[in-house]
Amino acid sequence: MYVQTWLIYSLLCLLLWGLWGFALKIAYQNLSWIQTYFLSSLASFTLMLVIILYYRMKPPSINTPAIAAIIAGIFGGAGYLFFVKALEQGKASIVIPLTALYPAITAIIALVVLREKISLYQGIGILLAIVASILLSTK
Repeated sequence: MYVQTWLIYSLLCLLLWGLWGFALKIAYQNLSWIQTYFLSSLASFTLMLVIILYYRMKPPSINTPAIAAIIAGIFGGAGYLFFVKALEQGKASIVIPLTALYPAITAIIALVVLREKISLYQGIGILLAIVASILLSTK
């Protein structure tokens, strides 16, 4: 049986992000949100440097795709900041599933701005994600 590489990467991502959220919640037992944000970001930066050195990456040209990557980094970093704050104050069992619904936002933007087509089942999935976010955020 052949397993596609993207599926392996997706499952590894799922596992590691699950462990990541748990580790962050444990960190809050003795660290403030800013200490947690700093240390986890520093670890990510260190991993990025190792990858850059391993692949001997050359700096990219500054063009539209590079600017989009920079903007994505700003959005991702700011989102992570708010995630860290939410996890500090909220329950991991609520914050993590709620914030994990972010692909629904991407799908809606892609649908409206990029005019991407979605199937009926995908549309139902997006609607269910919206319902899930409402259910997770109410008492």
